[in-house]
Amino acid sequence: MKIFNLLLCSAAVSAVTTACDENLIGNSIIETESHLIVDSAYTISGESVAASKIRSRTISQLLGRLYAEEYGSLQSDFVTEFMPVNEIDTAGVTVNDIDSIKLHFLMPMGSYTGDSITPMRVSVYQLNKNLPYPIYSDFDPSNYYSKDNILGATTYTMTMLGQSDSLRTYDTSTGSYIYYRAVDIKLPRQLGQSFYNEYLTNPASYQDPEAFKQFFPGIYATTTYGDGRVINISGTQINLYYKKKTVNDEGNDTIINQIGQYYGVSPEIVTNNNIRLQPSEHIKSIISSGDVVIQTPAGYEAKISLPVSKLLDKYYELCESGQTVLNQITFTVPAKKITNGKKIEAPKYLLFVKASEKDKFFDDKKVTDGTNAIYAEYNDSKEAYTFYIREYVKQFIDENKEATTDDETISLVPVDITFEESQNSYYQTESKVLTVTPQVSAPTMARMDIRKAKIVATFSKKDFQ
Repeated sequence: MKIFNLLLCSAAVSAVTTACDENLIGNSIIETESHLIVDSAYTISGESVAASKIRSRTISQLLGRLYAEEYGSLQSDFVTEFMPVNEIDTAGVTVNDIDSIKLHFLMPMGSYTGDSITPMRVSVYQLNKNLPYPIYSDFDPSNYYSKDNILGATTYTMTMLGQSDSLRTYDTSTGSYIYYRAVDIKLPRQLGQSFYNEYLTNPASYQDPEAFKQFFPGIYATTTYGDGRVINISGTQINLYYKKKTVNDEGNDTIINQIGQYYGVSPEIVTNNNIRLQPSEHIKSIISSGDVVIQTPAGYEAKISLPVSKLLDKYYELCESGQTVLNQITFTVPAKKITNGKKIEAPKYLLFVKASEKDKFFDDKKVTDGTNAIYAEYNDSKEAYTFYIREYVKQFIDENKEATTDDETISLVPVDITFEESQNSYYQTESKVLTVTPQVSAPTMARMDIRKAKIVATFSKKDFQ
């Protein structure tokens, strides 16, 4: 059961002071039941805003090329540094025991858009200098690598043929296994040997990513053959494969094959999706018709004018004639999926945040707080996003201040959200938001009819005599 922190406006309630208290002196409350007042007489306006330059701040990597007549043309590749482990295995191992080195991409099954069986080729190049910071989705990697310095390439599909059952994890929140598709790219053996030698001769390089990137700046991965699919890579690492000599209980030497998962992509290092999206003429025509389109990655977001001042006026108007409680305010935006041949869906989550604070929200790696940053999940059956904005409006009453144009200008941004599941003392599952980033996990789009967006404010009221 949700317990609301009820806001009371009355001269008899000393704990809450509002601008309308001075008008209530001498009045008394009729001893009757509270009655509900539901008000939805509010008008919302909005527009599509291009979001072609974003800081994704995520370790998810989007790779591939896709075209859909209704969506447009999308190309995405990525650059990334690597986080090294502090220690690697050297006991019974020499540099000549390094057999091979592989780049390992891991994708949850189904985490792609487009054709699963189309063969596509990914090529990987070594960066020749450190990546800039901050870095954005419009980054051009052409001056950071040489086509002559290719580390490896492979052709892949997204089918399960030949995949091992070991590529799975157990999801406690759903009670089921999540299966993964892996793509491995063999890198030059000399690179693996140089990694090993660097640890032996200069172990300080392995103490933090800043030091490691001076030795190995990172990679650039791009699609060099095929189109019709983009994939979402959730894990990227470099593995060393080597032989290790051990002595058993009988004193005999034994050689065993080992895998060292020593280098990975983590939040501490710089990684970036280089996104080139050309929205279709169909998308542009919808925007021209007066509707609002949201599109990812690095496509369109929505900017709306929220009538906070009118909501406050209604509250204070009710306060003048009775004790008033602000129960709830919902803000619902209809959003229809745009029919297309690639099964491109509507964004799963939208973030509600002041337009003036949007960039700082992502730059500072903030998460939703239910007041100034609120998320809504797409409702398939209702074809809408619903935000609960009571706390956003309530803060103006608590602080006895008026809402400015800046306070009423809101961005609705498609985002990727990660959660942490836990159980409370009543054995109930609770979700905590861990990260909120601009959505780059998949191409998405939706048509929002802002003209039919609705705000419903619910009040409880006891009238004065």
